[in-house]
Amino acid sequence: GVMVPCDKILERAIEEKVDVIGLSGLITPSLDEMVYVAEQMKARNFKVPLMIGGATTSKRHTAVKLATKYDHGVIHVLDASRSCTVVSSVLSGEKKAYLE
Repeated sequence: GVMVPCDKILERAIEEKVDVIGLSGLITPSLDEMVYVAEQMKARNFKVPLMIGGATTSKRHTAVKLATKYDHGVIHVLDASRSCTVVSSVLSGEKKAYLE
């Protein structure tokens, strides 16, 4: 996000062979950076879901600004306490339910 450069996030995701990338936006500039990360994930042929959350995020912003930039799933999580449940569901094959 704003505090961690996109390249560092994506390089680390590749190194760790992650199943999901999660971004949290606590300040408004984070929203634009999240769009950039989604665009870079597409450009670099990522195939893992992108999970979005944080105080400045919304389901509408995720649908309009992020989901249109990345084709392998962008999921808005309203509350950090739900992130583990969402990741569990997505990895167990319920991804489609979260994308609708």
